[in-house]
Amino acid sequence: MLIGIKIEKLFDIFDYDIEFKKEGITILTGPNGYGKTTVLKILEAFASQNGFFFVRLLFKKIILEFADSNTIILKRDTKGDISISTQDDSIFGHWNSKSLDKILKRSPFRQIDENKWIDRRTHEIYHKDDLLQKVILEFPELANDFQISKFPQFSKIPTIYFISTQRLLRPVSNPKIRRPRDFDFHIDNVNDVNAFSNTIEEYAQELRNKIRDTLAKSSETAQRLDSSFPHRLFEQETPISEKNFSERFERIKNTQKSLSQYGLSDIKADDHPTYKPENAKALSVYIDDAEAKLADFDGLLEKLSIFTEILNERRFTFKRIVISKDDGFKFFTTDNKSPLALALGDLSSGEQQEVVLLYELLFKVEAGTLVLIDEPELSLHVVWQEQFLDDLFKVIELQKISIVVATHSPQIINNHWDLTVDLEENFQCKNI
Repeated sequence: MLIGIKIEKLFDIFDYDIEFKKEGITILTGPNGYGKTTVLKILEAFASQNGFFFVRLLFKKIILEFADSNTIILKRDTKGDISISTQDDSIFGHWNSKSLDKILKRSPFRQIDENKWIDRRTHEIYHKDDLLQKVILEFPELANDFQISKFPQFSKIPTIYFISTQRLLRPVSNPKIRRPRDFDFHIDNVNDVNAFSNTIEEYAQELRNKIRDTLAKSSETAQRLDSSFPHRLFEQETPISEKNFSERFERIKNTQKSLSQYGLSDIKADDHPTYKPENAKALSVYIDDAEAKLADFDGLLEKLSIFTEILNERRFTFKRIVISKDDGFKFFTTDNKSPLALALGDLSSGEQQEVVLLYELLFKVEAGTLVLIDEPELSLHVVWQEQFLDDLFKVIELQKISIVVATHSPQIINNHWDLTVDLEENFQCKNI
């Protein structure tokens, strides 16, 4: 478990000693120019083995600290080369700009300016800082000498998920745009290669697919159980008690109600069967099957519950979110007797920020992940900012994740100043 990070001479100025909070949320704050976002990028870059980032970053030493008292250390020498070692100075990796460039030149990517490269296969544009990880994933044989993940020390790094300030638009490959035949084109043509999609629309479709996949999986489970039900019914030897049956059946009814609430099932909640001792064996098979058929929905329903609860509590101006198996999610007006569906792109930027950020935390992040959020306050009303951390605690409890937030907003911090690390104070304390 990663518990902190120390940085010496960031930008050749700042020394930081940042301890992550045990509550699961650490808030980085401080004036502009102190490197809040850079700290987040350091964590992301190390987890993704992004050597280009560290070769370009001005620093002397970075130390990642873990709960078992072990550390991983990055040192920059006078030539600008980066060594990666453990606390006993056992070096297990190197990065330098010339070697990294050689890797890229052996790949299908071609450089179009100092910082941008093009994939000759798809014509997509990549920034140099993002490219090495893609090459490592697709062509590991090219970067074998620079992959540090093969060392056991690297396995200590948690999965990192970075939610940047650019949340509402995503670059996508647009097949309708004419592709240049000559890859040695001027940088001005880069904008003709990539297009952008609205993230909120992309996520609605993604949720629709998640719902459909879950429904399909549940249907397969139901068919398998129904086909073997008679055999299992006659083979059942252990009866179920009345108390056990009643408790489990009540949970099944609640799950069925939730499915109907989100439009994921047209089946009404079952009426409570009359418990009779002579039917206890059959009821045991029945209750087992009912639970198995609904089990596929467990994680999804918990996430949908928090997703809709938080967004509808936000009291978007005359709007309400509704889950749909056909659309993923959509919004309706609430100011008249006949609610009207709204285009997702018509939501305000603040409303879209809320939806996108919450969706990523609930549906794109796995348990055990360290989530990095840069400036969550963007476009958010002050009241929404004040509720933000309370929402995060709900998500942390469900998702079992930890979060580092970089913010300028005292409203985001609200009454949680005990969770903050002020980089200005941190720097001054290190230099007293």
